[in-house]
Amino acid sequence: MQLQNKVCLIAGATGAIGRAVWKRFQEEGASLALTYLSQGPVPEADDVFQLALNVRDWEEVQDTVDQVVHRFGCVDVLVNCTGVLGPIGPTSSTAAEDWVQAVEINLIGSFYLTRAVLPQMLKQASGKIIHFSGGGAAYARPFFTAYGASKAALVRFTESLAEELRDSNIDVNAIAPGPVNSRMWDQMRAAADAGGQQTLTDIKKMEEGGGVPPERAAELAVMLASERSNGLTGRLISAVYDKWEMLDQRIPAIMNSEAGTLRRVPIG
Repeated sequence: MQLQNKVCLIAGATGAIGRAVWKRFQEEGASLALTYLSQGPVPEADDVFQLALNVRDWEEVQDTVDQVVHRFGCVDVLVNCTGVLGPIGPTSSTAAEDWVQAVEINLIGSFYLTRAVLPQMLKQASGKIIHFSGGGAAYARPFFTAYGASKAALVRFTESLAEELRDSNIDVNAIAPGPVNSRMWDQMRAAADAGGQQTLTDIKKMEEGGGVPPERAAELAVMLASERSNGLTGRLISAVYDKWEMLDQRIPAIMNSEAGTLRRVPIG
Protein backbone atom coordinates (compact mmCIF):
# COMPACT_ATOMS: atom_id res chain seq x y z
CA MET A 1 0.00 0.00 0.00
CA GLN A 2 2.50 2.58 -1.24
CA LEU A 3 -0.03 5.43 -1.20
CA GLN A 4 -1.83 4.70 2.05
CA ASN A 5 -3.22 7.92 3.60
CA LYS A 6 -2.15 9.97 0.55
CA VAL A 7 -4.70 12.38 -0.92
CA CYS A 8 -4.26 12.22 -4.69
CA LEU A 9 -5.88 14.58 -7.16
CA ILE A 10 -5.96 13.01 -10.62
CA ALA A 11 -6.97 15.45 -13.34
CA GLY A 12 -8.22 13.91 -16.57
CA ALA A 13 -9.26 10.60 -15.03
CA THR A 14 -11.52 9.45 -17.87
CA GLY A 15 -8.89 8.84 -20.56
CA ALA A 16 -7.00 5.58 -21.07
CA ILE A 17 -4.03 6.70 -18.98
CA GLY A 18 -6.06 8.58 -16.37
CA ARG A 19 -8.27 5.56 -15.79
CA ALA A 20 -5.27 3.24 -15.41
CA VAL A 21 -3.65 5.69 -12.98
CA TRP A 22 -6.60 6.09 -10.63
CA LYS A 23 -7.22 2.35 -10.54
CA ARG A 24 -3.61 1.64 -9.53
CA PHE A 25 -3.66 4.47 -7.00
CA GLN A 26 -6.83 3.06 -5.49
CA GLU A 27 -5.16 -0.36 -5.20
CA GLU A 28 -2.27 1.29 -3.38
CA GLY A 29 -4.58 2.81 -0.76
CA ALA A 30 -4.82 6.42 -1.96
CA SER A 31 -7.71 8.72 -1.12
CA LEU A 32 -8.84 9.88 -4.56
CA ALA A 33 -10.29 13.01 -6.14
CA LEU A 34 -10.92 12.59 -9.88
CA THR A 35 -11.75 15.22 -12.47
CA TYR A 36 -13.48 14.78 -15.80
CA LEU A 37 -14.69 16.94 -18.66
CA SER A 38 -16.02 15.71 -21.98
CA GLN A 39 -16.77 12.10 -21.05
CA GLY A 40 -18.58 12.80 -17.80
CA PRO A 41 -17.99 11.10 -14.43
CA VAL A 42 -16.14 7.78 -14.31
CA PRO A 43 -19.00 5.25 -13.94
CA GLU A 44 -16.94 2.52 -12.25
CA ALA A 45 -15.74 5.03 -9.64
CA ASP A 46 -19.15 6.12 -8.36
CA ASP A 47 -17.94 5.84 -4.76
CA VAL A 48 -14.99 8.19 -5.42
CA PHE A 49 -15.04 12.00 -5.11
CA GLN A 50 -15.38 13.34 -8.66
CA LEU A 51 -15.58 16.86 -10.06
CA ALA A 52 -16.11 18.36 -13.49
CA LEU A 53 -13.13 20.49 -14.48
CA ASN A 54 -12.10 22.57 -17.46
CA VAL A 55 -8.37 23.16 -16.96
CA ARG A 56 -8.51 26.24 -19.21
CA ASP A 57 -10.55 28.04 -16.53
CA TRP A 58 -8.34 29.33 -13.70
CA GLU A 59 -11.21 30.03 -11.31
CA GLU A 60 -12.63 26.57 -11.90
CA VAL A 61 -9.24 24.98 -11.21
CA GLN A 62 -8.89 26.98 -7.99
CA ASP A 63 -12.37 25.97 -6.87
CA THR A 64 -11.69 22.30 -7.60
CA VAL A 65 -8.54 22.27 -5.49
CA ASP A 66 -10.33 24.15 -2.71
CA GLN A 67 -13.07 21.49 -2.72
CA VAL A 68 -10.51 18.70 -2.48
CA VAL A 69 -8.72 20.38 0.42
CA HIS A 70 -12.04 21.05 2.17
CA ARG A 71 -13.03 17.40 1.84
CA PHE A 72 -9.72 15.70 2.64
CA GLY A 73 -7.71 18.38 4.44
CA CYS A 74 -4.80 18.43 2.00
CA VAL A 75 -3.45 17.46 -1.42
CA ASP A 76 -0.42 15.19 -1.26
CA VAL A 77 -0.18 14.27 -4.94
CA LEU A 78 -1.28 15.91 -8.18
CA VAL A 79 -1.31 13.72 -11.29
CA ASN A 80 -2.11 15.71 -14.40
CA CYS A 81 -3.41 13.35 -17.10
CA THR A 82 -5.13 16.10 -19.10
CA GLY A 83 -3.96 16.87 -22.60
CA VAL A 84 -4.92 16.99 -26.25
CA LEU A 85 -3.14 16.26 -29.51
CA GLY A 86 -4.30 19.51 -31.08
CA PRO A 87 -4.49 20.23 -34.79
CA ILE A 88 -2.67 17.87 -37.16
CA GLY A 89 -1.33 19.15 -40.45
CA PRO A 90 0.80 21.90 -41.99
CA THR A 91 1.23 24.91 -39.73
CA SER A 92 0.59 27.16 -42.74
CA SER A 93 -3.03 25.99 -42.89
CA THR A 94 -3.71 25.21 -39.23
CA ALA A 95 -6.62 27.05 -37.65
CA ALA A 96 -5.07 29.56 -35.26
CA GLU A 97 -7.76 29.06 -32.62
CA ASP A 98 -7.19 25.27 -32.58
CA TRP A 99 -3.43 25.74 -32.14
CA VAL A 100 -3.91 28.16 -29.26
CA GLN A 101 -6.50 25.94 -27.58
CA ALA A 102 -4.07 23.01 -27.55
CA VAL A 103 -1.45 25.17 -25.86
CA GLU A 104 -4.03 26.39 -23.35
CA ILE A 105 -4.92 22.83 -22.36
CA ASN A 106 -1.48 21.22 -22.46
CA LEU A 107 0.59 24.06 -20.99
CA ILE A 108 -1.60 26.73 -19.40
CA GLY A 109 -3.90 24.13 -17.86
CA SER A 110 -0.88 22.34 -16.40
CA PHE A 111 0.32 25.62 -14.90
CA TYR A 112 -3.14 26.32 -13.46
CA LEU A 113 -3.27 22.91 -11.76
CA THR A 114 0.25 23.29 -10.41
CA ARG A 115 -0.31 26.85 -9.24
CA ALA A 116 -3.50 25.83 -7.44
CA VAL A 117 -1.97 22.97 -5.42
CA LEU A 118 1.38 24.60 -4.62
CA PRO A 119 0.28 26.84 -1.71
CA GLN A 120 -1.16 23.81 0.11
CA MET A 121 1.93 21.69 -0.60
CA LEU A 122 4.25 24.47 0.55
CA LYS A 123 2.18 24.86 3.71
CA GLN A 124 2.48 21.15 4.52
CA ALA A 125 6.14 21.09 3.35
CA SER A 126 5.63 18.06 1.11
CA GLY A 127 4.09 17.03 -2.18
CA LYS A 128 4.40 15.23 -5.49
CA ILE A 129 3.44 16.76 -8.84
CA ILE A 130 3.36 14.50 -11.88
CA HIS A 131 2.62 15.70 -15.41
CA PHE A 132 2.24 13.63 -18.57
CA SER A 133 4.29 14.85 -21.47
CA GLY A 134 5.31 12.52 -24.29
CA GLY A 135 7.90 11.82 -26.93
CA GLY A 136 6.77 14.89 -28.85
CA ALA A 137 8.47 17.01 -26.20
CA ALA A 138 11.92 15.61 -26.83
CA TYR A 139 12.20 15.59 -30.61
CA ALA A 140 10.82 17.42 -33.62
CA ARG A 141 7.36 16.28 -34.73
CA PRO A 142 6.33 17.92 -38.02
CA PHE A 143 2.59 18.53 -38.52
CA PHE A 144 2.06 18.38 -34.73
CA THR A 145 3.53 21.76 -33.82
CA ALA A 146 0.95 22.71 -31.18
CA TYR A 147 1.38 19.40 -29.41
CA GLY A 148 5.18 19.41 -29.64
CA ALA A 149 5.58 23.03 -28.57
CA SER A 150 3.19 22.77 -25.62
CA LYS A 151 4.59 19.48 -24.35
CA ALA A 152 8.21 20.64 -24.65
CA ALA A 153 7.25 23.78 -22.72
CA LEU A 154 5.59 21.60 -20.09
CA VAL A 155 8.81 19.65 -19.60
CA ARG A 156 10.84 22.86 -19.26
CA PHE A 157 8.23 24.16 -16.80
CA THR A 158 8.67 20.93 -14.83
CA GLU A 159 12.45 21.30 -14.79
CA SER A 160 12.40 24.96 -13.85
CA LEU A 161 9.83 24.51 -11.11
CA ALA A 162 11.75 21.58 -9.68
CA GLU A 163 14.82 23.79 -9.28
CA GLU A 164 12.69 26.51 -7.72
CA LEU A 165 11.30 24.02 -5.19
CA ARG A 166 14.55 22.11 -4.60
CA ASP A 167 14.56 22.73 -0.83
CA SER A 168 10.81 22.43 -0.27
CA ASN A 169 10.35 18.62 -0.16
CA ILE A 170 8.10 18.89 -3.24
CA ASP A 171 9.08 16.75 -6.22
CA VAL A 172 7.97 17.62 -9.75
CA ASN A 173 8.37 15.18 -12.65
CA ALA A 174 6.94 14.34 -16.07
CA ILE A 175 6.14 10.99 -17.65
CA ALA A 176 6.44 10.04 -21.31
CA PRO A 177 3.94 7.16 -21.50
CA GLY A 178 4.80 5.94 -25.01
CA PRO A 179 2.28 5.15 -27.78
CA VAL A 180 -0.78 4.23 -25.73
CA ASN A 181 -3.92 3.25 -27.64
CA SER A 182 -6.09 6.21 -26.62
CA ARG A 183 -8.25 9.04 -27.95
CA MET A 184 -5.11 10.71 -29.27
CA TRP A 185 -4.37 7.68 -31.40
CA ASP A 186 -7.95 7.74 -32.68
CA GLN A 187 -7.28 11.33 -33.77
CA MET A 188 -4.10 10.30 -35.54
CA ARG A 189 -5.89 7.52 -37.38
CA ALA A 190 -8.60 9.95 -38.45
CA ALA A 191 -6.03 12.51 -39.65
CA ALA A 192 -4.04 9.90 -41.61
CA ASP A 193 -2.05 11.66 -44.39
CA ALA A 194 -2.27 15.06 -42.68
CA GLY A 195 0.30 13.88 -40.13
CA GLY A 196 2.93 12.98 -42.71
CA GLN A 197 4.80 9.76 -43.38
CA GLN A 198 6.02 9.36 -39.79
CA THR A 199 2.42 9.31 -38.56
CA LEU A 200 1.46 6.63 -41.09
CA THR A 201 4.42 4.54 -39.95
CA ASP A 202 3.51 5.01 -36.29
CA ILE A 203 -0.10 4.04 -36.91
CA LYS A 204 1.00 0.88 -38.70
CA LYS A 205 3.19 -0.08 -35.74
CA MET A 206 0.32 0.58 -33.37
CA GLU A 207 -2.06 -1.58 -35.38
CA GLU A 208 0.47 -4.40 -35.49
CA GLY A 209 1.57 -4.33 -31.87
CA GLY A 210 -1.38 -2.84 -30.04
CA GLY A 211 0.61 -0.06 -28.44
CA VAL A 212 1.94 0.34 -24.91
CA PRO A 213 -0.45 -0.68 -22.10
CA PRO A 214 -1.49 2.38 -20.07
CA GLU A 215 -0.89 0.34 -16.94
CA ARG A 216 2.86 0.71 -17.48
CA ALA A 217 2.66 4.48 -17.18
CA ALA A 218 0.33 4.07 -14.20
CA GLU A 219 2.90 1.89 -12.43
CA LEU A 220 5.55 4.57 -12.98
CA ALA A 221 3.12 7.18 -11.63
CA VAL A 222 2.69 5.11 -8.46
CA MET A 223 6.45 5.09 -7.93
CA LEU A 224 6.73 8.85 -8.50
CA ALA A 225 3.82 9.52 -6.14
CA SER A 226 5.24 7.34 -3.38
CA GLU A 227 7.99 7.89 -0.84
CA ARG A 228 10.25 5.73 -3.01
CA SER A 229 10.87 8.70 -5.32
CA ASN A 230 11.79 11.23 -2.61
CA GLY A 231 14.44 13.59 -3.95
CA LEU A 232 13.91 12.70 -7.60
CA THR A 233 12.70 15.87 -9.31
CA GLY A 234 12.80 17.81 -12.56
CA ARG A 235 12.96 14.73 -14.77
CA LEU A 236 11.16 13.50 -17.90
CA ILE A 237 10.96 9.72 -17.48
CA SER A 238 9.94 7.33 -20.22
CA ALA A 239 7.61 4.57 -19.09
CA VAL A 240 8.83 2.49 -22.03
CA TYR A 241 12.54 3.14 -22.50
CA ASP A 242 13.89 4.11 -19.08
CA LYS A 243 14.77 1.49 -16.48
CA TRP A 244 12.66 3.05 -13.76
CA GLU A 245 11.60 -0.03 -11.80
CA MET A 246 14.67 0.28 -9.54
CA LEU A 247 14.95 4.04 -9.89
CA ASP A 248 14.76 4.62 -6.14
CA GLN A 249 18.20 3.04 -5.75
CA ARG A 250 19.80 5.48 -8.20
CA ILE A 251 18.27 8.84 -7.25
CA PRO A 252 21.47 10.55 -5.97
CA ALA A 253 23.36 9.56 -9.14
CA ILE A 254 20.53 10.71 -11.38
CA MET A 255 20.25 14.05 -9.59
CA ASN A 256 23.99 14.60 -10.05
CA SER A 257 23.65 14.14 -13.81
CA GLU A 258 21.60 15.54 -16.71
CA ALA A 259 19.71 12.27 -17.14
CA GLY A 260 16.05 12.77 -17.94
CA THR A 261 16.42 16.46 -18.85
CA LEU A 262 16.09 18.49 -22.04
CA ARG A 263 19.45 19.92 -23.08
CA ARG A 264 20.98 21.55 -26.14
CA VAL A 265 23.49 19.40 -27.98
CA PRO A 266 26.46 21.66 -28.88
CA ILE A 267 27.04 22.16 -32.60
CA GLY A 268 30.80 21.99 -32.06
